[in-house]
Amino acid sequence: MGGANNICSDKTGTLTKNQMTWTNIWAGGSHKIENPDGKLTDLLQTSTFINKNSLDLLKQAVSCNTLDSIDNSGATEKAMLKFITRCQCDYVAMRSRYLPAGYLRFQFDSARKRMSTVITLDDGEPSDTGYNQRLHVKGASEIILETCTHYLDKDGIK
Repeated sequence: MGGANNICSDKTGTLTKNQMTWTNIWAGGSHKIENPDGKLTDLLQTSTFINKNSLDLLKQAVSCNTLDSIDNSGATEKAMLKFITRCQCDYVAMRSRYLPAGYLRFQFDSARKRMSTVITLDDGEPSDTGYNQRLHVKGASEIILETCTHYLDKDGIK
């Protein structure tokens, strides 16, 4: 430490414990997540925190566009998986449901600044494209927003 001019610290544990927690979410509007480590069941059922369409899409996206489990993920993916688990989502079951054998995934790389996974929708599940597939993308917000043409509003409507 003799050559250090600055020492970084954070009180949330991101650097020291390799842990992150979702404290805000944008779902048709910005929402602060109270009690970020507690159960969300009551909040999801009794408020306009996030509508069912947005929550279902979020569960699908996080479940299918992450690589591992809560125990074996990096800090960012772990925070994502922990959040949807708190929303009563079984991400392993979601992966079994939507990721067929030989599914298509574009791994994250620094040039693309994003990761994408193609999922297969259930028969009869609504699709804006008329196809039975959906592409979920995660990555740098400025890159993702640049490619967006639609979004869900606060009521979960496109």
